[in-house]
Amino acid sequence: HCDPTASHYLKIVLDTIFGLQNFRNEIIWLRTAPKGHSFTRYPATHDVLLFYAKGPSPSWHTPYVGHREEYVDSHYSHIEPETGRRYTLDNLQNPNKDRPNLTYEFPPGSGLVRVWRWTKERMMAAWHEGRVVVPKGGGVPRYKRYLDEMQGTPVTTVWTDIPPINSQAAERLGYPTQKPVALLERIIAASSNPGDLVLDPFCGCGTAIHAAEKL
Repeated sequence: HCDPTASHYLKIVLDTIFGLQNFRNEIIWLRTAPKGHSFTRYPATHDVLLFYAKGPSPSWHTPYVGHREEYVDSHYSHIEPETGRRYTLDNLQNPNKDRPNLTYEFPPGSGLVRVWRWTKERMMAAWHEGRVVVPKGGGVPRYKRYLDEMQGTPVTTVWTDIPPINSQAAERLGYPTQKPVALLERIIAASSNPGDLVLDPFCGCGTAIHAAEKL
């Protein structure tokens, strides 16, 4: 973790130590709100996280955040009257048209033959569960996907949802570059497993140790 004045130098060092092929991401963490003190350049508001991992299949657990309200309104606009659950109607057709094993009539007796996303057995299971919706007046069936079954939106390389530690924060210890526990929790939870050892070689104010122990 570093600020933009050093990140490009440190990446060269890390590429040498860990191998360029093991570089995964440069992550931007929005650590402060913009301040009107810069008159000859853009205000500096972010720090950089350089993410490396060992080998082609490292430990990895994709972190998610809740969907934005506008995303929910636009993508999950249907509401089931009986349960109040929000859902969207998803495409059941396979983008690969050369799949003979997935080419069959569905629903049974409809005469509608397509290249479907799933096997006939799985499609019939979804049909019996009431998860396949045929549009009014006929047409290609679609899959009912509920909002409450989705994990959320995958976290990208730009992190704007973890605020910095302000002067009134309960976790503030007075260490000048102290990081929020939530930041270290995300990093550790995404890239390690319960029972793993977590090394903090920089020994700042102990946030990594605290986050690892909490998890």
